[in-house]
Amino acid sequence: MEVKNRGEYLMPEPSIRLAKMWEDVDFFELQMEIKGLNCMIYIDIYTSNEDLEELRQGINNFSNSKGNEFIWTSGNDIENVTHFLSIRFFIHNNRGHIGIEIIADNKMEKPYHMRSNFFIITELNQLDDFAKKLERLINEDTIELESIIPANDRLV
Repeated sequence: MEVKNRGEYLMPEPSIRLAKMWEDVDFFELQMEIKGLNCMIYIDIYTSNEDLEELRQGINNFSNSKGNEFIWTSGNDIENVTHFLSIRFFIHNNRGHIGIEIIADNKMEKPYHMRSNFFIITELNQLDDFAKKLERLINEDTIELESIIPANDRLV
């Protein structure tokens, strides 16, 4: 957590930002910015509302204690594809902290290639906020969202 002035703290920024860039009949480009403790990635993926609905439902099921983890993937981790993204939600501890593991690969040629694997620790209520905002994005009530405030690392 950053210190602004003596004893005054800055509010943490959301860890996930999504924005629809353009849309076709069957899919759209989604620009993603995801921040962990020690890194930040930007990746553009091609996806659909059906894929995002699968993510939303999986988050809701996980959040309502219907499993110890939930993994959502977009793309494939093979050659000659546009991207690979895996987001794994898991129980980090018994105090309501949730871990989110991100594996992202933009599948571009060198020197533009990027592959990253990192974690975000947050609180359970942040998943509910993310799912609600995803629903607004799916229903086209908005074209962008910000969500998942990280947990205070001193309390995790």
